Amino acid sequence: MTFPGPGEHILDLIPEEGVTDLHALGLNERQIEALALMVNEGQTMTAGKYAQLFGVDRRTAQRDLGKLVVKGQARRIGQGASTAYQST
Repeated sequence: MTFPGPGEHILDLIPEEGVTDLHALGLNERQIEALALMVNEGQTMTAGKYAQLFGVDRRTAQRDLGKLVVKGQARRIGQGASTAYQST
């Protein structure tokens, strides 16, 4: 029995160097969009801004932004109410 493979497109299966599959990291669409704003537009994100942009409560915003930090995609700046996040 022969199983079909990618054939001449085998190299398409190898990720580009320096490119990260954000879905493979377990990030949701909100997190990916927020990260795009931080990277592409140089925006700093706060939990309040995130909550307003994506229509979630502040706790969800904090959890989502915290996961970006854990995954190495953002860094936390400041503490408490003045906490903000920037892309790494």
